[in-house]
Amino acid sequence: MAFTEQDLKNQKQEITRLADELSRLNSAFAEQKKALGLSEEEKVTVDASEITPELEKAMADASEKAKREGEARATQAKLASGSGSSSTGGRCRRGAMRI
Repeated sequence: MAFTEQDLKNQKQEITRLADELSRLNSAFAEQKKALGLSEEEKVTVDASEITPELEKAMADASEKAKREGEARATQAKLASGSGSSSTGGRCRRGAMRI
């Protein structure tokens, strides 16, 4: 398959979308640090011995929520870019039905 200008344009749009998403996530992280009284530059580390069962559960819940949101955003992006793959691998003919 030849690399076309449309492919390049789609990649640039995807990079822009990902950069915006990263910026949004960095802003949310900075707000969370601020709420904890930490500076934006300060690294967040936790000693494994300090993790309580409640914190571990909260972290697992947050990770699961982030995973679901990420998958939903990826699906939205595929639908928006029109690059969703069909079950026939893009080989179906216009007006043809699969039996």
